[in-house]
Amino acid sequence: MSLTLVRIDDRLVHGQVTVGWGSYLNPDRILLVSDEIAEDDWQKELYKNCVPFDLKISIMNVMEAATSLNSGKFEKDRVIMLVESPAVLVDLVKNNVNLQQVNIGGMHFKPNKKKVLSYVFVDNVDVKAFKYLEENNIELICQELPQAKKENLVDLLD
Repeated sequence: MSLTLVRIDDRLVHGQVTVGWGSYLNPDRILLVSDEIAEDDWQKELYKNCVPFDLKISIMNVMEAATSLNSGKFEKDRVIMLVESPAVLVDLVKNNVNLQQVNIGGMHFKPNKKKVLSYVFVDNVDVKAFKYLEENNIELICQELPQAKKENLVDLLD
């Protein structure tokens, strides 16, 4: 398996991912991991239509994604994995998915969330999830696009 990018972005599939990161990383596949979207045929179809024709997309719930990643199903693909929140990554790690680095690309304003960067807002649930990921030796990097400045989330939260 070649996870070329593991990204938290509450917008999931959009231009920054398909054009910005896609042209930089040249992936074969997007793996969108969301329990909610995986169960909703309308949303699945919507996201499938957002992906350029030359890029495959798989939409899976957490358990399907963990099983697929752990079995080597995407071993020959260059994969961008997208999730809406750090909690999804915690669930994947608890299901033995090996992650090295996470890109935090868009966690936008919602009530009761505090600003970390102009594109990253967190609440206590997010912070707890990020601490879990950090404790599991996963690097947490904020970066909107490949050419943008990288910032270590842990440093920003302290």
